[in-house]
Amino acid sequence: MLKERLNVWQWISFALACLGVCIMTFQYGTFPWVALSLAFSFGFYGLVKKLASFDAAIGLTLETMAVTPISFVYLLLLYNDAPSLLSSVTIWQGVLLLGAGPATAIPLLYFAKGARRISMTMLGFLQYIAPTISLLLGVFLFHEAFTKTHMYAFSCIWGALIIFSFAKTKRMQWLHDKWMKRNSLEV
Repeated sequence: MLKERLNVWQWISFALACLGVCIMTFQYGTFPWVALSLAFSFGFYGLVKKLASFDAAIGLTLETMAVTPISFVYLLLLYNDAPSLLSSVTIWQGVLLLGAGPATAIPLLYFAKGARRISMTMLGFLQYIAPTISLLLGVFLFHEAFTKTHMYAFSCIWGALIIFSFAKTKRMQWLHDKWMKRNSLEV
């Protein structure tokens, strides 16, 4: 669809990332439906943003217009179930709620603009940044457990990210071209 091709190093990094996901899947004993659904849905969102023919601000406006009626219905239902819930919001909580809109919209605008400028492959691998930050916060700030299985799985994933990043450098491109030329001559 996008006519993007992976080089050998990118395929290796993809396989290594898949291995990391498989390690965690076997550790938990169940398929990570929620995690992979979120990953694929955001990947699809990135694809739509990449293929969209209109400006990022217009796209975000259309998305907001589509979701707003559903949100209002939800708020009305919530208010009917617990009218005191919305009336018990403090001024500080109200300010935070008002700031939630821009805090959500601004990164989405930048994402939509960036999605058009980089390859979908690169966009997919950049999606590992937020979970990595969440993991670091969980382990170091909130003292969540980090087992050997986590270490093996995340080492595979981070190794994949490192390989993928280096695969985009001119040196690695040169090595890849040299390797392809040598192997095509031997055939």
